[in-house]
Amino acid sequence: MATETLTLSDAKQGQKLMVVNTIGEEITMQALRFGISEGAELTVEKSIKGGPVIVVRNHLEIAIGRALAEAIEVKYV
Repeated sequence: MATETLTLSDAKQGQKLMVVNTIGEEITMQALRFGISEGAELTVEKSIKGGPVIVVRNHLEIAIGRALAEAIEVKYV
């Protein structure tokens, strides 16, 4: 069975995800500042249309801008 990947910006509220890739060095560095790297598990708290994606990681809510979320590839856990 193939594992479906999508971008964090495509994820829906309540989904549990694992980061599989960040696109580009600058995006990788921005994600690392939030404690998000490959293998990190996230839960989508809320996705605001045209706005940020709010995720929970280690009991911490993080608002990730839409552009950054579009460059973070994730898969379902």
